[in-house]
Amino acid sequence: MNPTPIFSGPPCVSLLRRPTLLSVLATLTWLAAAQAADAPDASEFKTIDRTNFVCKYPTAWSEAVKDPDYKPESYFNLNAPGDKNSYVQFSIVDKAEDTSALLASTVKSLDGYAINALTKTKLEEWGTYKGSGLHLKGKILDTYPGGIKIFIFNSEHHNIMVVELYWSQELKDLQADLDFISKNFTMKN
Repeated sequence: MNPTPIFSGPPCVSLLRRPTLLSVLATLTWLAAAQAADAPDASEFKTIDRTNFVCKYPTAWSEAVKDPDYKPESYFNLNAPGDKNSYVQFSIVDKAEDTSALLASTVKSLDGYAINALTKTKLEEWGTYKGSGLHLKGKILDTYPGGIKIFIFNSEHHNIMVVELYWSQELKDLQADLDFISKNFTMKN
């Protein structure tokens, strides 16, 4: 009794159906190149190095040091480049803060005022961190399509709340930057 071959047909068809080492390596190389093209190289980012955290962000972005609420160790914004309106906001608060209450009050203060949320989706991670949050999608200032992500996670001594606000028309240009920021924010303790 001869076993039935798994791949039958002409040899060229068999090769198309069966992943070869060469095709797997080619795919992995292509994926690595695609990821590298999206990520800024070392000369294309700035670093904020503070007592409790390190944050790397693309050089085209700016830290809003003139914001009246700016506190270098606990509250700051990274603004998108040029005339874009998107930003990422970081609030580093005491570990004793109730994260559920903080998330609920933040959503309540934003929904209806900053965004008219049409959908709310739960978030469980931001960058390398696990936590809880919501992604509100709708109309920014009741006019412009966009979204706000609110995410809270814990470190050893602090709770960290991150708010990403984006306008949909800007997102295609900024998504790689937002991903870079989320993957390059590190708590020291």
